[in-house]
Amino acid sequence: MSYLSLYRKYRPQTFEDVVGQEPVVRTLRNALQRGRVAHAYMFSGPRGTGKTSLARLLAKGLNCRQGPTAEPCNVCSNCQLISDGFAMDVVEIDGASNRGIDEIRDLRENVRFAPTEGGYKVYIIDEVHMLTTDAFNALLKTLEEPPEYVVFVLATTEAHKVPQTIASRCQRFEFHNFTTEQVVARLQQVVKAEGLDVEPAALGLIGRHAGGGMRDALALLDQAVSFQDGPIEERHIAELLGVVPEEQIGRLLNHIAGSEGLAALTLLHEIISSGADVQQLTKDCITFLRELMLAKAGKAKAAAAAQGQTAGIKAEDWPNLNSLTMERTLSLIDLLAGALNDMRWVSPVWLPLEMAVIRSAEEESQGQAHPVKGPQAEAAEVSQLAERIQRLEKLVSELMARGGDAGLSADKEAGGLAESAGPRAGVEAGEPQPETPAASPRQPHAGRQEEFEALLAKWNDVSEKLRQERQAPVEAFLRESKPVGFDEDGRLLLVFPRAMEFHKVSLEQPRNRDVLERVLAQVVERPIEVVCHFEDEVPEAHDPSPKVEEEAAAEALGKADGAKAAKQAADESVNPALDAALKIFGGTVQEVRHESERGWST
Repeated sequence: MSYLSLYRKYRPQTFEDVVGQEPVVRTLRNALQRGRVAHAYMFSGPRGTGKTSLARLLAKGLNCRQGPTAEPCNVCSNCQLISDGFAMDVVEIDGASNRGIDEIRDLRENVRFAPTEGGYKVYIIDEVHMLTTDAFNALLKTLEEPPEYVVFVLATTEAHKVPQTIASRCQRFEFHNFTTEQVVARLQQVVKAEGLDVEPAALGLIGRHAGGGMRDALALLDQAVSFQDGPIEERHIAELLGVVPEEQIGRLLNHIAGSEGLAALTLLHEIISSGADVQQLTKDCITFLRELMLAKAGKAKAAAAAQGQTAGIKAEDWPNLNSLTMERTLSLIDLLAGALNDMRWVSPVWLPLEMAVIRSAEEESQGQAHPVKGPQAEAAEVSQLAERIQRLEKLVSELMARGGDAGLSADKEAGGLAESAGPRAGVEAGEPQPETPAASPRQPHAGRQEEFEALLAKWNDVSEKLRQERQAPVEAFLRESKPVGFDEDGRLLLVFPRAMEFHKVSLEQPRNRDVLERVLAQVVERPIEVVCHFEDEVPEAHDPSPKVEEEAAAEALGKADGAKAAKQAADESVNPALDAALKIFGGTVQEVRHESERGWST
């Protein structure tokens, strides 16, 4: 043969040459040294992990002129014949094409003959799980009690398909996929031995796409040498594999992280127009973010692995990516994973990825509009808020004791507190504060009840449209809810039983809620928002206008244990204490509950 493939040329010839699989190598070498070689072995594991190579090394150690030995010489005639595949005492059988009972009967007849060249006859049955049930039964007795000079090695990628009666008669060894670092290190040895000029980033790309198989990696390297004359770069491997170079993936994610939506979309369209597989591109983006996540998590081993698998996630290369918080990184991974899942149902296939790019850029811009405060700033703000609440509680107690005639003085004192306290918690300085109504709460929008009744009449149409658009999960979540009305802002209220918490949380997911709101907008012929509650969280099951302002005020007071005073003061629509609280915090009344509803005692 004029040319020998790299994966055949660089097959391990000694136990020292084997990469990985240390437990298997150690056990076989010790067995050879101590004369404790078993009559049958079963090697199981993914493809390209060295099962057949180690079977041949075991045969070589048994039949070497100096053997049995754990250090075959590779010089004697027996070692040379085994290396070249011409040894008569080493019989390799393909279980996929010799799977019948007749072939096993022939094997049973042949094992009776003594070896001709070495001290042992070694039968290597590859893909043994492909044998038929009758063939396994015919092999059973011979495998259990073979002649003393016969050793069986059964290799399989699907050990669960091998009958337990066969597996129990063998010493079992589990082979594992190689890590990317192990694959790249072996590729570097081969490149050096062959005198090739291959860029390190190109070897890393080969290692990541080899799937943990050494044979696959060497085959890809062999193909790349034929593909490209001269130096082999990462872009050549990417073109050969049909994937996007990591540099472009890093640029795309860096644009997204920097809220550069237009630049991200432009680059995305360039990548798509170059013929890249969109689903593979999305998977590569998720992998890139995963490595960034592990590095940010402070896992030393994971961070080192990430640096070994990528061209380098360096601050100077991707400043926007490195400034991402862990929460933002996880959000991007979740968004891309959702886009990858939606690609099965959408045409064109790249539409979900475009939507994910736009949404992620918008989320980042919103996050920049409200920067996250440091722990010290938050602690100082909480301390100031607690002090203000204490002053407010004192004021509320005085006002409650003095009665409703103190409304004017309460307004003045509250105004003084607001001026001394500065900007309210959670609202930037200078932001206009809503005016608090002095009379009764706002009334619901005229015609909301009629619109809600019309929607109920068409409720089955909503479910049908979801099924037509292949949104069965959203339809299933919606089926467990009950519409109760519109609030004064025109939002549709859906209530769930406590037992259906999973359905409520799932429907509140952004992508599921967006689908539902889009379908509802088609039914009611106007944009519509959806709000989900548990049944015990809605005061009136059919009240189409829950009072948003009252609940907001109560929630603000509750953050500093002031909720009790606010709830008691909120029982009257015109209450000087409530007005004072609203002016200080700039809140609005959303809901009024009586003391008995939360078990409060007077």
